[in-house]
Amino acid sequence: MKIMKHISVLSLICGIGLFLASCNWEQDVAPVPTFDGVANMTIAELLEYHTIGSTNSFDSIPAGTIISGIVVSSDEHGNCYKYINIEDGTAGIQIKIDNSTLYHKYPLGQRVYVKCDGLVLGDYYKLPQLGMWENGSMQGIPSSKTSKYIFCDGLPINMEEDFTPIVLTSIPTADNMPTTYYNRLVKLENATFVEGGAATYCLPNASTSHDIRMADGSTITMRTSNYADFINEMLPVGTGTVYGILTRYNNYVQIVIRSLDDVQGFVAPQETQTIFSVNYATAFENGWIHGAGWTVLSNSSFTGFYYNGSSADGSWLISPAINLSAVSSPELTFTHRAPQGFNAQKMMCYYTDHYTGDVNTTLWIPLSLNATEGTNTFVNEHFNLPDGALTEDFRIAFKTMGDNAQWAVNNITITGLAK
Repeated sequence: MKIMKHISVLSLICGIGLFLASCNWEQDVAPVPTFDGVANMTIAELLEYHTIGSTNSFDSIPAGTIISGIVVSSDEHGNCYKYINIEDGTAGIQIKIDNSTLYHKYPLGQRVYVKCDGLVLGDYYKLPQLGMWENGSMQGIPSSKTSKYIFCDGLPINMEEDFTPIVLTSIPTADNMPTTYYNRLVKLENATFVEGGAATYCLPNASTSHDIRMADGSTITMRTSNYADFINEMLPVGTGTVYGILTRYNNYVQIVIRSLDDVQGFVAPQETQTIFSVNYATAFENGWIHGAGWTVLSNSSFTGFYYNGSSADGSWLISPAINLSAVSSPELTFTHRAPQGFNAQKMMCYYTDHYTGDVNTTLWIPLSLNATEGTNTFVNEHFNLPDGALTEDFRIAFKTMGDNAQWAVNNITITGLAK
């Protein structure tokens, strides 16, 4: 009987434990927030009720106005302070809230509805804002009153999969940037930090600005708070993609990144190496090519291909073997000047990745030259050579057809990116 009594007590304890555990589990699952209403005005329509640039003023909002949007800002890493940005596909707006650590309540991708009764519309140095007007200035919504104005609806969306930011490949002036772009998430493509590798994101005691240059040469200012948790990180070098909230300060277009995750794909540029270089001072002596393995072939009594000298019919100047196997994206440059009567059909430049020792059995790849007949001006030639030709037996060759060529060639250089 005692044994049965002990078993019954144990069963009762286990049952109570399971019941309590199930109760705790149910309490840990937060209900999905919902809003019982609809937006009756777009953010773009809302912005029409305020004249941007009005100093120390605000504009009222029609009674009963409700807007909705997706949260695209985050103060998790300290670079956004006491505000959230929302956008609805037509425009964006900054909502001032007198509280920090807002990312817990309004995470990225969260849809919110905003009842605008009691709120006003203004701007901070031409950046549109929504807030409360007290004591002659725009104020944030007190944290104790946010539940009266801002309502979450549903679970946050996946920003990477279900949200498309505005893509910018160039930056117009502040006056030419559409007002509806501000306070929205943008993506800067082919962006380069002007001070990449030479400065940190922010100084320790003050907010800091750094310029980002786009591929077309236009620039945008990145503004970073000294309270951000990444201020001591170095700005990346190279070209990549930058995400952030587009803002404005008077006549300056700015961007605010939310974290280092907004800076993507930056790769340091490869170092350029000079693989081969020859010029008048190093390889030509009194008009004659000499030394360093150059080969001169001619079908006439002339026995040389000269710098600014004579050349017979079918003369060749062939470089020594050049080892390009350790580089990529090779580039060939040289300068040259043509005599009277000479053109691209009489002056030729080639390359090969395998020289047989016989010009007639070697596979030569021609390069198209810029002929400068009868002028004393040297022309700069630049050729991008294919990576497939990068062997240890790469050679270049110059060939003339005709008598008294007097083809001047100088500053022959091959560079490449170190692998």
